[in-house]
Amino acid sequence: MTRRSRPAGRIGLRALLISAVVLAVGGCDLQPADLPVPGSGVGGPTYHLRIEFTNVLNLPQGAKVIADGVRVGQLTGVTVVDPGIGTSNQLVHRGFVIADVAIRDSVRLPVGTTAELRQETPLGDVHIALTEPAKAAAAELAPGGTIPLADTTQSPPIEDILAGLATFVGGGAISDMQSIVRKMNAVLPQDPRDTARIAGVLGADLSDLGDHLNSVDSLLDGLQATVDDGLKKNVPILDDLLTDEGVQHTTDSVNAQIGVIFVLTALGPVAPAAEWLGPLLKSLDGATRSLVPVLFGAHPLDTDSPSNLKKLVDLIQNKIIPFVDRGPKVNVVDVGVTSPGAAPAMSAEEQTGRVIDTLRMIGVVR
Repeated sequence: MTRRSRPAGRIGLRALLISAVVLAVGGCDLQPADLPVPGSGVGGPTYHLRIEFTNVLNLPQGAKVIADGVRVGQLTGVTVVDPGIGTSNQLVHRGFVIADVAIRDSVRLPVGTTAELRQETPLGDVHIALTEPAKAAAAELAPGGTIPLADTTQSPPIEDILAGLATFVGGGAISDMQSIVRKMNAVLPQDPRDTARIAGVLGADLSDLGDHLNSVDSLLDGLQATVDDGLKKNVPILDDLLTDEGVQHTTDSVNAQIGVIFVLTALGPVAPAAEWLGPLLKSLDGATRSLVPVLFGAHPLDTDSPSNLKKLVDLIQNKIIPFVDRGPKVNVVDVGVTSPGAAPAMSAEEQTGRVIDTLRMIGVVR
């Protein structure tokens, strides 16, 4: 029994029609990433893990999961978690993304493993890199476990790094650094030994400052006390000084002081011309020493105070005025005959000296 074969052209046309119908029916749900690519999956049995990220920008579907440079899993899905709002309309947590990954059964990750979104090359895809903790924990991540948001990070994309580097290079920062280096070289001494000596002096000063921090603390304490006692306790006065009238008053006072300084400066050339007044003023020292205690002594107008003015008043009232009103009084207490060998009578100069001595005793003159 022989089998009759159909023409090849008819068979090919029928297969093409069937394929077109299948694609037309299921074309709406077909995603290029759903098509299996040889060598892109994880062979063998796997278990499920959840990894929380703040965002998964540029993370492709089916991204690789790498640990210690070896591919150990694959991204299977992404779920977005909305921000949590509490009963009092307060934000409980911010929104985040949960990445579901499939890990080989032969790979066991300790608790505390961190996950990072990393891009190795500028044209490479973003993948999930797992890093074990420096001190491995005894417990392991069980199937269905979660790497929390606190243990996940995202390295800056290489495109951003290159963009920042381009801005740094093209923005003139290198030229500015070169200009700064040139200026420093121009300021520093030509001899490196002088530069070393300057650095040594600065180092010694800093060391000395470090050894005497208690003095710095005392200075700061004094400034704090000045602020507390001087400023805080005189806030009303400071408020008045900081008003428009207070500022104007302070400005006028300063200008007045400056004017006095200008006047004294202008009088400077006059001093040599008035040099002849020196001996004259010096000759008045005696008169000044006699008048100042009378005029500016302690309570000069107080009649109860034993001052020079009180003695002068007593002299005038009790001695001079009665003498003028009632005339001289002579009280003869003794009569005698001067012998030839007796001392002569006092001259007018001696009598005047006695009177001056008497006035000096009672404080009228000095």
